[in-house]
Amino acid sequence: MVLMAIAPHLYAQKEQSLCEVTVRGVRPERFMVGQKVQEIDSIQLTRFRYSTLADFLQFQSPVAFKSYGAGQATSIAFRGTSANHTAVLWNGININSPSLGQSDFSTIPVAGFDQMSVQYGSAASCVGTDAVGGSIQLRSVPDFRQKGLQTLAAFRLESSENYTGQAGLRFIQKAGKNWILSGKTLLYGSIFNNYFGTEPRRTRQGESYSFEPTRTTQKGVVQDLYWQHQKGNLFSFNLWLTDNTLTIQPHQVPLREVTRTQAYRVLGSYQIGKTLIRTGFIRDVIDYGKGENLNPSHTEIDRFILRTEHDFSWIQSCDKGTNLKIGAELVHYNARVDGYGDEVKRENRADFYALLRHQFNGKLSASLNLRQAFVTRFSPPFTPSLGVEYTAFTRPRTKISFSGNTSLSYRVPTLNERYWVNLGNPELRPERGFNKEISVILKQRLAEMNQFSASITAFHNLIDDWTYWNPERNYRVENLQQVLSKGLEFAFGLKTKWHKIQLDANLNYGLTDASQQKTYGPYTQDFIGKQLIYVPRHTFGGTLTATHGKASLTVQQQFNSERYSTFDHSGRPFAPYFLLNAVLNYQFQKGNFRSDIALQGNNLSNTVYPNLKKNAMPLRTLSLNVIFYFQSKQPTNES
Repeated sequence: MVLMAIAPHLYAQKEQSLCEVTVRGVRPERFMVGQKVQEIDSIQLTRFRYSTLADFLQFQSPVAFKSYGAGQATSIAFRGTSANHTAVLWNGININSPSLGQSDFSTIPVAGFDQMSVQYGSAASCVGTDAVGGSIQLRSVPDFRQKGLQTLAAFRLESSENYTGQAGLRFIQKAGKNWILSGKTLLYGSIFNNYFGTEPRRTRQGESYSFEPTRTTQKGVVQDLYWQHQKGNLFSFNLWLTDNTLTIQPHQVPLREVTRTQAYRVLGSYQIGKTLIRTGFIRDVIDYGKGENLNPSHTEIDRFILRTEHDFSWIQSCDKGTNLKIGAELVHYNARVDGYGDEVKRENRADFYALLRHQFNGKLSASLNLRQAFVTRFSPPFTPSLGVEYTAFTRPRTKISFSGNTSLSYRVPTLNERYWVNLGNPELRPERGFNKEISVILKQRLAEMNQFSASITAFHNLIDDWTYWNPERNYRVENLQQVLSKGLEFAFGLKTKWHKIQLDANLNYGLTDASQQKTYGPYTQDFIGKQLIYVPRHTFGGTLTATHGKASLTVQQQFNSERYSTFDHSGRPFAPYFLLNAVLNYQFQKGNFRSDIALQGNNLSNTVYPNLKKNAMPLRTLSLNVIFYFQSKQPTNES
């Protein structure tokens, strides 16, 4: 349900009794007591399967994105922090680039995973490094309730000459006497020509911006396989291969820039009872060249991963008990990077953690989480967290809850920050954050099938030893900044029925004040107390979906306040902007065949706005989205 998707806490997950959740390993989000965790609704993921993660999340949450354009590098600014302060996890493994310390959200398709949750604030005790401002959890899950074989073919045609195609299948099959095999295969690809003409466009404020010619190609393969024994033991295999090429100024050879990124991600897991053993291999490749591009710079980093964890449960009743997860993760890095010199850089990392949750009764729960990381030639800090949730008011149709969390966080500097020749600094200290947040949540059932939810969250996150490429030292990286990010977040959801129309609405608003607190040189006096660059103080987004029978209309809106591009706020800031999207969808079904046809309009107001540099972002576009499904008549696991 859309209503539950926007609620800032995992209501459905957290309100399950402990008796139910101990059947299999408990997800780390369950130990994030007192933190804002937003579970994204699966219907929304299906409806916007053509979107990139950046395009999808900017309408679902009050987070800001910094983007160069459609299909171009896009990074996140979570609660005023930088792009490398957000951990992106795929099936529990951090997939941020080890060299850059961040993920490009324009290269992650919504169709590539089955479930997603957005966690706000520090979560280092639960997920490790990078989770200073927040984390994005992407999960692949089996569906053993599926019947038969399902295939899909999909395409998207956009007026800006951008094209997307997808093909895949899901299946379930008996594998011997005691095993069931479930799987998913997905092939996807996109071409972004971003044709908006060559003439500069003017904003409502009279400023002129151009559209830089670019061309992006993206392709990938997702393969998930799950073997489940009748006793509950589970083998899983997850594969995700990506290949993305961005070309700036494709028709001007002297000005041309080509960046190719590839990722090879492989995971194998065995869940036996409450013990999980997981191994993985990830290779990240970046090739960057200018002009003729005859000898591009090359980055190739391999990660070898081993993780094991075990869940303990002490259950007294379905609303009283304790869960404990203990685990360890070992990662070995091999980095072959032109900028590091001829020597291959090798590094070992280890994390040991204990996550404890106790349910005192039906109203009160708490968590205490502990993590200690170890890194070659580096000393990350000990990072505990403590959270509490309390239901203060309960009536048949009304529930009011309070929650709070305090936690320490850390970020291990990127490999570029530590090893880049002449500019890197092996003596860097880890960034350390101290995050506090409190929330009030209201859930109200108005009538049968009518529900309303509202929440307000206040946060305060102080980050010390923030790294900075210091221009006074020829851009050598140093621990020079202390940043304070504080603010408020509001979320509202409504699910109701009007005549024969089902209405689902959600609104979110974020107020973020992120500023530098200490000077690190004479010319930085003017930076103190001023909003960080590219971080909007106000963000607002919302989605309204009206469904009647097999037809639906979804309207999305997004607002960002002005953003500065200089630390001292000199010069004119980027003006505020408002975006409006709409999707008209119709579902047709006959027998085992189903099709979803949608007409989508983006930036319907044709707003001209810059986001990161002196180029305008995409103008109004129209697209046709078509998905064909075929479901086999007989379950294949009965053959």
